[in-house]
Amino acid sequence: MASHFEKCLTETDVVSRFALPISWLSVLPPIEQGSHESHLQVTDGFGFFWEFCCSIRRVGRYRKPVLQSEGWLKFVNHKGLKVGDKIVLDSEANHFRGTQFRIRAQKLNKECDQWLDV
Repeated sequence: MASHFEKCLTETDVVSRFALPISWLSVLPPIEQGSHESHLQVTDGFGFFWEFCCSIRRVGRYRKPVLQSEGWLKFVNHKGLKVGDKIVLDSEANHFRGTQFRIRAQKLNKECDQWLDV
């Protein structure tokens, strides 16, 4: 089963953490009993490998997953992302390797009004 998510970055996304929709809980790697986080391994639009720590709140009803700061902010800084830039996250089930994830960082080229991968 494939999933697709696009989001224009907010201030929180570029300085702290990246919130994912709650529907992605069914797509993300399973979280071990007693833990509240898992590691998400992804490739970017250019084939480079990135690892993010995805955590889910331990308390409360709203269990929105977030990519925590350490790996996420390395990605943001490496790509030079700013508020208003866009992230495209895709997943695709693979029966041999498990679910594969791809993340694309995009900036708007105002001259041609198109989103371009960075």
